Amino acid sequence: MLCMMKQFNITEGMSPQIVNLIARRMGIEDHNHVHPREDFHAVSDTCHIYVVADGVTLIQYILDRKPYPHPSPAGDVARIFCEMALAAAEERYASFEPNDINEVFRIGNDAVGAYNTAHGRTKTTVDYWDMDLYAATAALAVIKDGMLYWGSICDSYVAQLDNAGSIQFQSPACSALKQAGAPAFVGDRKNDKEWKRYGWRTKRNGLNEKGERVGYGVITGEPEALQYLCSGERPIATDDTVIVFTDGFEHYMQSAEFTSLFGAWPDDLENQVKLFSANRVDAEPEKFGLERSLIAARV
Repeated sequence: MLCMMKQFNITEGMSPQIVNLIARRMGIEDHNHVHPREDFHAVSDTCHIYVVADGVTLIQYILDRKPYPHPSPAGDVARIFCEMALAAAEERYASFEPNDINEVFRIGNDAVGAYNTAHGRTKTTVDYWDMDLYAATAALAVIKDGMLYWGSICDSYVAQLDNAGSIQFQSPACSALKQAGAPAFVGDRKNDKEWKRYGWRTKRNGLNEKGERVGYGVITGEPEALQYLCSGERPIATDDTVIVFTDGFEHYMQSAEFTSLFGAWPDDLENQVKLFSANRVDAEPEKFGLERSLIAARV
């Protein structure tokens, strides 16, 4: 029998200010422009399993001023990862152990690879611009028998808060696993297309000839992505809160005022989160107005 936990989850879209900024960069004057959803989260109905994923923005469409795909394939891969990772973790929950995190991420990554392949996007077909791999960042938390098992890749995160809402642990930042330098960039640094293609070709899930990590990892279906998976286990105490979130909540989590909401856990927590969000988005939309997903579970 599972113990009951307080749970809260939310996905909020981009603020109008950010959507309008993207529209202007694409040469769109329509103030009713809508950016497709690219953040997803999943919560198990039967186990203490929590997953988030953030589809990587298709920046080439914005820079080239091409119509942005609706729905977004980046959103598709985020949703697919959440669904597949949740199912895989549920299947293993009864006997869950640390190594299962790697297997859950492998299954989710393989499913994203199958999506890319179905859309003609493989390592042999991509040109790292018009034809590129769809990608997502992701994080997973499993709570069982007084332990937190966690995994994260790139800038989706897992955090553990104490009963006052102070952060006791947060999974590492995007580039924490880098071991060596990437090959030097040759070209015009002011040319956004050249610079981004260089990064996607050499740094994204990049390994050098020694197998050392030279950049950052994202879920694409490439097996190298799993070399960038951070994972671990931690004891968890009564009244601790586990937060699983995408990068849109990264600045929020740096605010003690925000994290203390999860220590207090008021009856109107959702309203309090939305009120905090509305106030900060108005003041600093480029920090607080990005699309964002968060799951909180109070032990």
